[in-house]
Amino acid sequence: MGKLLQDLRYGARRLWKTPGFTLVAAVSLALGIGANTAIFSLVDTVLLRPLPVERPGELYKLFGTLNSGADVTIQSHLNYKDYRDRSEVFAGLLAYRFAPVSLSRGGDNQRVWGYLASGNYFDVLGVRPALGRGFLAEEDRTPGSHPVAVLSHAAWHRRFGADPAIINRQITLNGRAFTVVGVAPEGFVGTEVAYAPEVWVPLAMAREIEPGSSWLESREQDNLFAVGRLKPNVSAAQAEASLQNLTRQLAAEHPAENGGRGVRLGPPGLFIPDIRDAVVRFAGVLMAVVVLVLLLACVNLANLLLARAAERRKEIAIRVALGASRARLVRQLVTEGLLLAAVGGALGLLLATWINYLVMAIQLPTDIALFFDLRIDRRVLAFTAALSLVTGVLFSLLPALQSSKPELVPALKDDSATSGFRRSRLRNALVVAQVALSLVLLVGAGLVMRSLDAARRMRPGFNPENAVALSFDVGLQGYDEAKGRDFQRRALERARQLPGVASAALVYNLPLSINYNSTTIHAEGQPAASSSNLPLAVPNYVTPGYFETMGIGLRGRDFAEQDNKLESRVAVVNETFARRFFPGQDPLGRRFNFSGPDQPYWEVIGVAADGKYESLGEAPKAAVYRPLLRDYNTNVTLVARTEGDPRAAVAGLRREVQALDPQLPLFDVKTLAEHMSIPLFPARMAAAALGSFGLLALVLAAVGIYGVMSYVVAGRTREIGVRMALGARPADVIRLIVGQGMALALAGLGAGLLFALALARLLRGLLYGVSPADPATFAGISLLLALVALAACYVPARRATRVDPVEALRHE
Repeated sequence: MGKLLQDLRYGARRLWKTPGFTLVAAVSLALGIGANTAIFSLVDTVLLRPLPVERPGELYKLFGTLNSGADVTIQSHLNYKDYRDRSEVFAGLLAYRFAPVSLSRGGDNQRVWGYLASGNYFDVLGVRPALGRGFLAEEDRTPGSHPVAVLSHAAWHRRFGADPAIINRQITLNGRAFTVVGVAPEGFVGTEVAYAPEVWVPLAMAREIEPGSSWLESREQDNLFAVGRLKPNVSAAQAEASLQNLTRQLAAEHPAENGGRGVRLGPPGLFIPDIRDAVVRFAGVLMAVVVLVLLLACVNLANLLLARAAERRKEIAIRVALGASRARLVRQLVTEGLLLAAVGGALGLLLATWINYLVMAIQLPTDIALFFDLRIDRRVLAFTAALSLVTGVLFSLLPALQSSKPELVPALKDDSATSGFRRSRLRNALVVAQVALSLVLLVGAGLVMRSLDAARRMRPGFNPENAVALSFDVGLQGYDEAKGRDFQRRALERARQLPGVASAALVYNLPLSINYNSTTIHAEGQPAASSSNLPLAVPNYVTPGYFETMGIGLRGRDFAEQDNKLESRVAVVNETFARRFFPGQDPLGRRFNFSGPDQPYWEVIGVAADGKYESLGEAPKAAVYRPLLRDYNTNVTLVARTEGDPRAAVAGLRREVQALDPQLPLFDVKTLAEHMSIPLFPARMAAAALGSFGLLALVLAAVGIYGVMSYVVAGRTREIGVRMALGARPADVIRLIVGQGMALALAGLGAGLLFALALARLLRGLLYGVSPADPATFAGISLLLALVALAACYVPARRATRVDPVEALRHE
């Protein structure tokens, strides 16, 4: 312990005497460790942190499957009840779904998001409300009979001033009085990561929260998430096998709805497995990138330590001559590295906290209540401490081993001429590695930046210019179907009559919104598909004029007023739908349905141009449009194409809709150009992250090469003086030093290109319209890094030409 304290004191004094080097080293490490800590805190929040409930390890989400398990679904209400009542593996099975509601306070109506949850929701989770209670079992048995609600802790504070007398008070949701029976504990935001509901109401109140809904009695509408707590001593594999047997029983009892279905268990917290898989892939790419950043910082510091060791050759040689063992010297040098790593880790933790605050402040382009709790918890602290320890050993061990075996006689003579650039193979290898790692990071950043540019210019299948959209849900005001239909018609008529509005329409799902709906398709005259391989299409509902308003090409005819009658069954399909279901045929006049050959058919009256429906990177998808005013939906979006600036039309559209009902909440009011920020959000975040890391790599590479070359030039002062005394010109000295530095840089560029080509494939899922092997990106980044390396070599070389030969020789 005494020797360790001695090493720490000596190492601290050495670092204190070289503040410039210490600052550069600590900041470099802080950037690398801070980036890793910030990304790990995101991974921890989304994937690792358990739900704040009782024994979270016992909870599993219950998914249905189709297409032999390839397509994952959620549960219908009747299927959920069968699993809840007939399963032998769950101690309890809860269900919930997201739902927007209109919260009325003092004459002001606001659209907020909450959960429709089963009566056992809080009991199964083991969540004890901060005030009041959760739901009772009987409050979820009889539809519409128990209007009770539990508030989130944040909503209680923000909307009700943390009133301790809130229990048993009434609040107004969708125009109906609900009694507050509880307030959730602080920190509990439901059973999905990143989603922050403000209120919970029982599933039995579905018709009051979603007027016109009929899914409580449905086995076909898969719209509930189900989470179960396993019984003691039941493994996930055993539970899944038992549930598969129950699923087969349900398929035999209800073949039309459950035939071909399977079941799958997964961790709770991230909606459906496809989203979890996408998050894992994205997090994996980010973790790989920040590890490269940290590795680059380590290589940079190892190179600087190796070059700096030239200044300590005589000191180390004297200590060896006085009997110090190599192990003792290595321990001393590694201790200095660990001190640097500790300082860098502390600064990195502060940097990660700041980055997390910036991320949490980002307003996602959606009205859904999303929340990322990126706090620094024990796992993140342990990760940072372990990373700092590994980093300290990593960047200091090789220089320590190299420096601890000096050639005694030249070192004691302080023969700096023997420390020439070509004698340090390790230092040369580190320079090559530094350039290679920088190139890999810069190529990744360049690809993502070019992808973002391509995504901005990509045609999404509609024209976002000079168009505006606003959404409203008449169901939030408790409108019945007749009143809701009338309101929607009148709102559309008023919008079309506004000055400056060229056309307007209503749509159920605006393209490229957060929507993952699909419907099965059966084309007339074709054999029915097996229940395990159902053909799917993206459904939507629109009014006449939608295709004109959105700038979507249409062959055939648009919907007309007579198509709104229930006996009318006409549809518009897109080009991919036509190719997939009517190959080699004119689709106009062809028929299809949504269930099978014994169901009523729909006639194709038009073929719309293909577009992007869920994401910009998706493969072409079949899509089908039906008349919106035929099949009633309470939640619609009004889109309008304007003759001038669309922002100027927003106030008029708001005024016309609210003139029909001043209390109706309007939401998602935006231009379609602003709407494009939703699909571009992942690309922008990736570009911001990778661009920042790429810029950091460029700075580290420049600083590292410059620092190494500066140390090398300082160590060759006598050699340069001798050369100049013998007649070497300044240009010869510059050519010598720059040539040696650029030889290593070019070797690093060659190695980096090979690694970048291999690793760029990891970015394929983040790229739009850009190949992972894009030659322009690779060539441009290589040229940029070569120029930076040239500048980093030239500045020390230029300084070397100012050496006075007489002074250099006299110094010796």
